[in-house]
Amino acid sequence: MQCGADSLSYDKLGDFCLTIKGHGECVNIVKSFNLPILLLGGGGYTIENVSRCWAYETAVCLDEEISNDLPITDFYSKYGPDYKLHLKVGKIY
Repeated sequence: MQCGADSLSYDKLGDFCLTIKGHGECVNIVKSFNLPILLLGGGGYTIENVSRCWAYETAVCLDEEISNDLPITDFYSKYGPDYKLHLKVGKIY
């Protein structure tokens, strides 16, 4: 499954405004076929949102729950102002 993240809200080039949870639902649909899955990243031009999306999609694929609060790391400052996994829907203009 190719998990391009350029369809997310706030992508610098995309204009679709999908949520990270919406991407996760696509993973759930593919999982429902009960076949082996290979997840591949792709697309996405706002790197902080790409990493959020891929982390969430991986968790969905593994049937794991992950916190909406991002852990404090060396890159924590890049995820402000809310420091959450899931973003509000919106566009960059």
